[in-house]
Amino acid sequence: LPPAGNIVQTAQASADLTFLVAAVTRANLGNTLSTTNPLTVFAPTNAAFQAAGFPTIQSVQNADVATLTSILTYHVVGARAFSTNLTNGSDVNTLANKTVRINITGNAVTVLGKGNNNNASNVIGANIVATNGVVHVIDRVLLP
Repeated sequence: LPPAGNIVQTAQASADLTFLVAAVTRANLGNTLSTTNPLTVFAPTNAAFQAAGFPTIQSVQNADVATLTSILTYHVVGARAFSTNLTNGSDVNTLANKTVRINITGNAVTVLGKGNNNNASNVIGANIVATNGVVHVIDRVLLP
């Protein structure tokens, strides 16, 4: 099936990504994630945001814009990367000009942020195609 919308529209369509949508809105990154092509987004779930210290949507909406921007751009890669394009042990550059580490064991893909103290994020929903890229849903917020 063809993609239903851009990356932001794809996130808006998921009840499990409402905290991410609120963060993107607060950080004023909606236009970038809607129009830049191609992108890959590692999209943290609502539970991932809650575990990272954002217990409510309101807490996301009240967060420091610079902090949210730093965190969110750390979840975005400036290329379309399906799970089959990811390589075990590779460091992938993000829009934050920092890298995340990709690890693959069998069919399981994890992403490790430099500030996550070896607590990698699991890709729990891979290869969600958007008109301007691909989304991989993850279970932990990546920390730069």
